[in-house]
Amino acid sequence: MSEENKTPSKWQQREIGALWKNEGRNQKYLAGHVKMPDGSEQKVVIFSNKNRSSDKAPHFRVYKSEDQKAQSAADTSVDDMSSTQSEEDSDLI
Repeated sequence: MSEENKTPSKWQQREIGALWKNEGRNQKYLAGHVKMPDGSEQKVVIFSNKNRSSDKAPHFRVYKSEDQKAQSAADTSVDDMSSTQSEEDSDLI
């Protein structure tokens, strides 16, 4: 069966993005993209919520990703910030 004749599965039709596991200097995180309602893609990064103070607080925080030049500076500041946080939630998912 050729690729042209294949219809997307229900899961493929429902897919709105993809994430990859990454490891920074001081913490693990997810990076990827999500499809916006207008059809564009938004790059995102997801970090575990190290300052989770109650059961109602989220386990993860999602942020819009910045371009590569700005990302290098952000990585430095994120690493500085995460070095002051506890390491007990070092694993994602």
